[in-house]
Amino acid sequence: MIIEKEKKLPVIDTFDVVVVGGGIAGVASALAAARNGAKVCLIEKENMLGGLATLGLVVIYLPLCDGMGNQVIGGIGEELLKASIKYGPGQIPECWKQGGDISQRKEIRYRLEFNAASFAISMEELLLENSVSLFYDTRFCSVAMDDDRIEAVIVENKGGRGAIRCNAVIDATGDADVSYVSGEKTVSVDTNRRAGWFYSYDGKNVELHQLTDPLYEPTPPGSRTYAGDDWRDVNALNIDARKFILDKIHQLRKIRGNDNIYPLIIPAIPQFRMTRRLEGQVTMEEHHERYYFNDTIGMTGDWRKRGPIYYIPFRSLIGAKIKNLITAGRCVSAHGDTWDVMRVIPPCAVTGQAAGTAAALLCRENHGNFNHLNINKLQSTLIEQGVIIDPKWCKEKE
Repeated sequence: MIIEKEKKLPVIDTFDVVVVGGGIAGVASALAAARNGAKVCLIEKENMLGGLATLGLVVIYLPLCDGMGNQVIGGIGEELLKASIKYGPGQIPECWKQGGDISQRKEIRYRLEFNAASFAISMEELLLENSVSLFYDTRFCSVAMDDDRIEAVIVENKGGRGAIRCNAVIDATGDADVSYVSGEKTVSVDTNRRAGWFYSYDGKNVELHQLTDPLYEPTPPGSRTYAGDDWRDVNALNIDARKFILDKIHQLRKIRGNDNIYPLIIPAIPQFRMTRRLEGQVTMEEHHERYYFNDTIGMTGDWRKRGPIYYIPFRSLIGAKIKNLITAGRCVSAHGDTWDVMRVIPPCAVTGQAAGTAAALLCRENHGNFNHLNINKLQSTLIEQGVIIDPKWCKEKE
């Protein structure tokens, strides 16, 4: 064992809200908190925003509707969809534009494909326009606790190790890193499949390949599953994904009779689907489909099939222990099939907007405990800012 010498850490700065993680959930969180009057910083270990959507090349903005013609996501979730194609390419389906044929919305879902680079640039612009302080190339390391509250977030970057003081923290890491380190109860899975979405070029055309092992069938021979909170598995998925891509290139060359096909852009981060999440005060389950919670902070459809609607409870964003910590994105409290619903771009934006708004209200109310937050005020603020919270589609109410 090696004992690291104890040292005093400099305080880099003080913020109302610290957002850890710059994927879709983190961007939505930071944007919402800043627009609601908070001084906000966003910590991102990479050098570009967007997470899997950009660095991971998962360039499909999945539906904002339920597949039955009903839009269930608005607010920042819809704003980011439009931002994803601000610098092109990509098009909103005609029927989902203002004045579009409403009857076609039952057949065509409100979704699109975007360009990763364009989306990353537009998100950065949005945050800077709203005075969010960006900490790129900065890794979250730990927290400094004051009883059951996070007093500061410990980070490390080119300037060394330091502390950022704060009143509220949003865990948008995708892996519940802040929740885990701070002592909240978390749940991990090791069921991630090999994946390597990439672009190829054959001398004329650029082509996206959505390369992955089957998600809902037995693991293919010679393949395996991965845990996203184990560094050895993270290494393995990185290496295996690149071998996967190279095998696909060889296959394409053989099938198409073209030895000039090669990989053009490959993912810069491993394409984990679900890794570690919070064990929240409420855990969303499959049987909660169309179940309306009293503390609903947003809604989502099911990206995989038409019909289901999930109402998202505020209590799925917070744990039982740390009073000023809230989660957003794929590490909110959802189990099994419902976790698969909640991990993608649109619900990540919904929970991000809710977490950021709640954090700003917490700082404004100055009591430092998400359990004491005025839920009615949170809901009305979200609705005023475009979030759809409509119980008319529910089958059962809390």
